[in-house]
Amino acid sequence: MGPAELVAPLQISPAWYVAVCFVLLIALSNLFAPLIRLAAGATEAAGPRIPIPVRSTYLSRIATVETSLGSESADVRDSARQLAKIVRDFARDAWGVKAEHLTYRDAAVAGLDDLAACLRGLYEAEFAETEPTDLQAQIVDARELVAKWS
Repeated sequence: MGPAELVAPLQISPAWYVAVCFVLLIALSNLFAPLIRLAAGATEAAGPRIPIPVRSTYLSRIATVETSLGSESADVRDSARQLAKIVRDFARDAWGVKAEHLTYRDAAVAGLDDLAACLRGLYEAEFAETEPTDLQAQIVDARELVAKWS
């Protein structure tokens, strides 16, 4: 058995060239996929949408706090606590954030700026030195938070 007989089995088949070209084509198309989608006119998704039952549940809970606040027997601080709990529960149900004991600073650090702004207003009402008189601004902020992220 001479060297001429060994060369034939070691030659590369043309099918290997086709397979390598196919793999390179897939790799390049995967690499440039974002540019191809951008050129095709695809836009980025606005993010996951919150289900309508979640939104309506929390809007009705906010309305319940607002209605109870209209009665003379309601305490503004207690209503602020209830509203803060509602906002935290919304963050849990909508985004999956463990927000039961989340402060507004924690929310800001986590990148949840809208939640942090809403909680900051509620903290001002809940922990004010004098008895707060109104929660209308905080109720509007809570509604905007639920509506914005729905």
